[in-house]
Amino acid sequence: MISKVKVIAGAAILAFMGSASQAQGYDPNLTGYHYVYYADAAKTIPLGEVSDRGCGGWGEHRFVLRAYVPSPYYDTTEIFYCGDGGMEPPWW
Repeated sequence: MISKVKVIAGAAILAFMGSASQAQGYDPNLTGYHYVYYADAAKTIPLGEVSDRGCGGWGEHRFVLRAYVPSPYYDTTEIFYCGDGGMEPPWW
């Protein structure tokens, strides 16, 4: 019962964050992240950290210079957004 409540609460939080982000024009493809990556799916054995490097492109053809994350198990934290003027602090 408790885990079902946690799943529902987590889904509600993600839905709220997604709707708030979309209202501001948030594009996850233009967001840079800091990654903490792990050796296992339970995320109990940390292996290291890495961050996206910056923004590339011009005008509407912008992109994030993504870091290589050597594990499929990781947590992310937003660290910048590739806006019209280059790297900007996140606004959420």
